[in-house]
Amino acid sequence: MSSQTEILQTSAMAITGDIELAPEIRTRLRGLIDSLPDQPARLRVLGHVLLDLGLCDLALNAFGRALLIDDLDGATHLGLTRVYIQTGRRDLGLEHLEIAISLRPDARELRVLAADLLGCRDKMRALDQLGAVLAAEPDHAGARKGLANLIRTVVASRMHTVSHDDRETRPQPTFDHAQVIWGDVEPFGDLILSTIGRGCRVS
Repeated sequence: MSSQTEILQTSAMAITGDIELAPEIRTRLRGLIDSLPDQPARLRVLGHVLLDLGLCDLALNAFGRALLIDDLDGATHLGLTRVYIQTGRRDLGLEHLEIAISLRPDARELRVLAADLLGCRDKMRALDQLGAVLAAEPDHAGARKGLANLIRTVVASRMHTVSHDDRETRPQPTFDHAQVIWGDVEPFGDLILSTIGRGCRVS
């Protein structure tokens, strides 16, 4: 049996959870990464395969080597985004995604993905990404859905805040337009105020 066949069979068993990946197989895979020619495309393919097998550390080696060869390759940064998100390091994943977007500013799906990753952490940055997509393509389904989800999250958050106010001392919640959620601007202020007002009248 050839070493490549053995590696593939062992990897297939690893993904189904039948065995732990043996240290010698892990060493052979590292050797395979090191022996590939200096071609980022090949290293990326191997990186994605390793990531699909759940071998995140080896995938990181493959994408890392591709990055050393060409640090301006957007596809390599996307591969690193995948690795870091899969290993729970969202901030690092987002950094590489933003680099990929800077290298391919017209890649609208990447901007929608970035907005989704930013989610509740930084709504203004998420809004900026979605706004860039919708400015170029107002009917972009992914960006419209992302914007709707973003607005829904903001409204739900503010409704939750109002419902926990002490209604005895403050029967009608008042909001100062200078109050901010993110940075120094609240992008959905009027919409939130009208929605909260309706919610309070209904209750």
